[in-house]
Amino acid sequence: MSECDKNTQTCQTQETENKAPASQTCCPVEKAAQKWSESFCKAMTEVQVEILKTRIKKSWGADMEKVGDAVIESMGAQWQAMLTQAKAHGDLRENIKNVFLSRGK
Repeated sequence: MSECDKNTQTCQTQETENKAPASQTCCPVEKAAQKWSESFCKAMTEVQVEILKTRIKKSWGADMEKVGDAVIESMGAQWQAMLTQAKAHGDLRENIKNVFLSRGK
């Protein structure tokens, strides 16, 4: 059972048999405060990331664009090679199936 103490503004919990642990049944006020704290930390991190992204783009943006182009070109070639290989594997399986099916004729 959980109960909010109005005088101390704390959440008092105790685990009871066949019920969820106290940490999962905490009072709504305590849960809301925890969620707001987590959201604040997440928002701070998002702002930090945005600040860094702007500075990184300013300092290294042109070089990163060139690297991005190189990655796209290289990964595109690798992707095409994988598709060609997958087709070859599919063709092999189809040929094996045809051999086995033609044997019964």
